[in-house]
Amino acid sequence: MKRLELLDYARHFAALMVVLFHYTFNGINNGKVYTIDFIPGLTEITKYGYLGVDLFFMISGYVIFYSAKNRSAAKFAASRVIRLYPAYWFAVIFTATFAYFLGGESMSVNIKTVLVNLTMLQSMLGVSDVDGVYWTLIFELKFYLLIFALLFIGLQNQLEKIIIGWAAVIVASYFIGIGEHVYMGGYYCFFVSGALFAMLKERFSFTRLIMLAALYIIGTLYMINRRELSGHGSSSESFIILAVITIFYLFFFLQNTTTFGKLKLKGSKLAGALTYPIYLIHAHFGYMMLNKFATNENKVYVYVLLIASVYLIATLIHFIIEKRLSSVWKSLFAFVIEKPVAQTQLYFDTIKHQIIKTKEKA
Repeated sequence: MKRLELLDYARHFAALMVVLFHYTFNGINNGKVYTIDFIPGLTEITKYGYLGVDLFFMISGYVIFYSAKNRSAAKFAASRVIRLYPAYWFAVIFTATFAYFLGGESMSVNIKTVLVNLTMLQSMLGVSDVDGVYWTLIFELKFYLLIFALLFIGLQNQLEKIIIGWAAVIVASYFIGIGEHVYMGGYYCFFVSGALFAMLKERFSFTRLIMLAALYIIGTLYMINRRELSGHGSSSESFIILAVITIFYLFFFLQNTTTFGKLKLKGSKLAGALTYPIYLIHAHFGYMMLNKFATNENKVYVYVLLIASVYLIATLIHFIIEKRLSSVWKSLFAFVIEKPVAQTQLYFDTIKHQIIKTKEKA
């Protein structure tokens, strides 16, 4: 897939939304940041930064559709593990180290928690996250797992039909009241929406557009209902959530146009590359730094220095962990992921062909 530079900027913008949400609203609101108060005016904007996660999920769906179409199950699995785990492992150790010394009761960790977090499966194993932002990663993993399963059983050529079918299942699940089940609604509206936008870019069809419109409505209602269930919902907040999600969808329509798809934007590659490390390390590390250094008198300066520090650390993670050690990760995951999956798939394909031949002879 050709690099889409505007998409890299969108990914980075989503990360900044989440960072500002945590630093200026969520950390203070949930008591993890206790040395400073809200900044009037700014907080009324940044408290909606959590919606950046929806944009992340849409971008994942968009990108993974192209990635899955052109890769075997083995290569797809290896590429996703390389993308997710090395930076994540460093982030877990980085955050856990600070939490050990500065975490206090609300952000403390122990060895068991750290070790289980290294699997990225902690939410499925009943173990708390080393950093609260990790909750989104299990959604990514489950999305990748489903796409991997489709590739493994040889359905690459049916991927577009499956995405349409998946959208239809989400719509049906909403109306019969089972949308809370995994893959059947909620945040998966945004993953599937991203994939549908990628499909629309390749070929327009009214079926794809109608399914996209349905997911837009269901996904928006889901986010509004979540806000209302938290006890913070209001008609004005519902309108803002609607407006923000609408902007996300309009962005993808623009992204799909020839003009915007070909935009050359300075620094877009680095902006996209830094997004994941920034997301991984900013939250609890930032809370601890704010508690240690920030007061109501100096908080603006501390915010600036903190965000600059997060960018610096994320840059080091990208260039050292992800780029300089890339050959290490490729060799490691080729051995433990790609080759075993390829051999297993070959074994099952051989059995499948033998069964087909047996049926033909009969």
